[in-house]
Amino acid sequence: MAHTVARTEAPPAAPASKAAPAFKAAPAFKAVPVWFFAFEGLMGASYDVVKSSHYGWIVLTAGLAVNIVLARTVLRGRLKMAKAILKGKRTRILALGLIALRVGLHAVLGVIGMQATSPLAHACLAVLMCAATVGLLAFDQKVMLRALDAQAAQAAQAADAAAAADVVPAAEPAPLAPAEATA
Repeated sequence: MAHTVARTEAPPAAPASKAAPAFKAAPAFKAVPVWFFAFEGLMGASYDVVKSSHYGWIVLTAGLAVNIVLARTVLRGRLKMAKAILKGKRTRILALGLIALRVGLHAVLGVIGMQATSPLAHACLAVLMCAATVGLLAFDQKVMLRALDAQAAQAAQAADAAAAADVVPAAEPAPLAPAEATA
């Protein structure tokens, strides 16, 4: 003898995840500290660093080693942002502009008869090039993060709108059939 049980409970409501606003995920990119760009500035000023001292190559090699160690350990979580910045179109334009600035500055100094031949002049130019590189990369990062934040905000807003449109109201329970009502 089989017993049939009458259905008395309502079907489950729509999942809460659809009714709730979209979860705001952590940002995909974390800002790279500005001091990290000093290593890129050192590489940008490498010509003048080498010309300023006989030990310039040692300074560049040590800077490169420290850069690699810090990038792989301390800044591991921010490596994605650093790669995005260094591979960006705007950064390549900045790099070409910095090279043009250095070559142009040496050419102008040569034309006016004040060619940078002393170690002190090359050290000053190295500091100038390093500062320009750090400043421009920090600005580039700020612009890039602002654009990424705006893009993420638009995506979150679109996800919220889609989630709000996708919310299904709880359905009415189906009426019981006469066979189910009798036991």
